[in-house]
Amino acid sequence: MSTPTTHDHATTTPTTSNKKKGVLAGIGIAAACALACSLPLIAAGGLAAGLGAFLAGGEAVALGVVVLVGALVGTGLWIRRRRRAAAVTACNTGCGCGGGC
Repeated sequence: MSTPTTHDHATTTPTTSNKKKGVLAGIGIAAACALACSLPLIAAGGLAAGLGAFLAGGEAVALGVVVLVGALVGTGLWIRRRRRAAAVTACNTGCGCGGGC
């Protein structure tokens, strides 16, 4: 009779590369969160600066910026609406290409 072979299943500790990956992922998540949270504050600061320039006497510059930003936003919304309408009509279903109907 032969003796059965046994395997030593010792528990392993996480390697330093796994720890580094976790730390890097945590730093990336923290940076993304900080960026996402700062965007509304940056937009509000730009609005306040534009209002300040308007009240300080730079009416032409402030109105020009408002018109330019309004045109860019309007164009973006128009393009988005056209793309969405084209996607719906391309599928020939009433609910888009998701196939969830």
